[in-house]
Amino acid sequence: MKKIKILLLAAALLGATSAYAQQDWNVSVGYSANAFRGADCSSFMSTHSLNGFYAGVRHEFYFSALAGLTFEPGLLFCYQSGRNDANVKPKFIKMHYLSVPMDVKYTFSIANGATGSFFTGPVFNVGLFGNLYENGNFVTVKDLEDPMHKLTRASLQWGFGLAFTVADAVQFRASYALGVSRLIPEQELHANTLSVGLGLLF
Repeated sequence: MKKIKILLLAAALLGATSAYAQQDWNVSVGYSANAFRGADCSSFMSTHSLNGFYAGVRHEFYFSALAGLTFEPGLLFCYQSGRNDANVKPKFIKMHYLSVPMDVKYTFSIANGATGSFFTGPVFNVGLFGNLYENGNFVTVKDLEDPMHKLTRASLQWGFGLAFTVADAVQFRASYALGVSRLIPEQELHANTLSVGLGLLF
C-alpha cells in the first residue's frame, strides 16, 4: 500500500508541474500480452500467458523549462485472452480492462523528420469484465489442489519503453510494464505486460 501511495503522489506531482502547452494527441492500437509471475503464482497462472490488443489515446504536455521532456498521460482499452486446458470450461480465459499510463518522456532528434523517445512512469489498471475477475472458474483436471482465485480489479504497474516517430505523424511504440501491486490479496502474484503498436499523431 505504501508503494501505491508513493507512486500516486509522484504521478500527481508530475501532472501538476507540467505546462499546458499542447504538443500532440496520439491515437494508437497494438498488440499486448500479459505474463503472470510471483512467488505465489500457481502453475496454472504461470503457464497461461494472455494475448490481445490495446487501443486508445495519449496526450503530451511540455514541462515548462526542460527541452525535450514531456508528461504524457493516456487512456487505453485492453483486451487479452488465452485458451484454457483441453476439456476444461470455460474454453477461453478473458480480461477486459482500462489502462492509464502516466509517462515522463524524453524525446531527441535522430534525423530530419525523425525522432526517438524514451519514457517511463506508473500504469494504473482497472478491470471491467472477464472471467479472470470471477471466482472458481479455473480449477483444472490436472491441478485440483492449485485453483485460480479471482483477480482484483485495480492494479498498479511501472512501465518503460521507447518510441520512434516519423514526419511528426506516425509513431512506433514498444513498452514493458512490471507488476507492482498484488493481483490477489495476501499473495505475491503480479502481471507483466508487453505492448507493441503504432500511433497517429495530430
